[in-house]
Amino acid sequence: MRDGLIDRYGARTALPMSQRPSISVVTPCMNAAATLAETLASVASQDHPPLEHIVVDGGSTDGTLDVLRGADGVRWVSEPDEGLSDAVNKGVAMARGELVGWINADDVYRPGAFARVAAELAPRPDAEWAFGRCAIIGARGEEIRSAVTAYKNFFVRRWSLPLHLTHNFVSQPSTFFRRDAFEAVGGLEKRYRYSMDYDLWLKLGERSAPIVIDAELAAFRMQEGTLSMTGFEKQFAEHLECARAHQDGHRGAVMLNFLLSRAIVLTYRGLASVRKHT
Repeated sequence: MRDGLIDRYGARTALPMSQRPSISVVTPCMNAAATLAETLASVASQDHPPLEHIVVDGGSTDGTLDVLRGADGVRWVSEPDEGLSDAVNKGVAMARGELVGWINADDVYRPGAFARVAAELAPRPDAEWAFGRCAIIGARGEEIRSAVTAYKNFFVRRWSLPLHLTHNFVSQPSTFFRRDAFEAVGGLEKRYRYSMDYDLWLKLGERSAPIVIDAELAAFRMQEGTLSMTGFEKQFAEHLECARAHQDGHRGAVMLNFLLSRAIVLTYRGLASVRKHT
């Protein structure tokens, strides 16, 4: 029996069919006609059966449903929901895969991402989640903010729960988790608008350390109008609230979270003021 292919890092990147964990991908969306097709294609192109892709639409009024009707092999539902967390929870409840990836309707997976994730998690049934590196792209798919990516990658390689409590450097599109672990921690908190992923990572991190994958697995699209570009200060306030909820035994790390959050918010305020007056 083939043992799989070994990449240049010495990691197994292809598994025999009998050893491949099934993967479900959940995509919440709302009026995402401009970018959804690219997201769907990035999932469909992954060489990893068994695979299912579930799209949970919140009742789009643009061309999103036309994109979904024309997509092969995608399970989808379109109905009102209570926001992003509710949509993801609904999608995971529909999922049949052992592993779950959550990618929003404007982000993309890199080729070979699923094979790499499966190869890392399959021999480690004790590991409940894994993540890799994630690029930041602009509206046309061009890489942007490479300095921010390098900053996050520095911490990704050094993950520990206390370090993660200082700030969220784990990117949601490049993270995968076992479905039963997601269910065990109660899924996403619907009360969070910006930090539901950070809260989930901390819950999983309290249960077990992740597998950190030395590969770029996805790209996150940052453009005006996305959640991460609006309500910036509210986002960091929620991050701090999440850290405080999980601070048991790590109060110093949470204090550093507060200081880092204030420094970042003040820096962005300053940059916004400069742009406004130039």
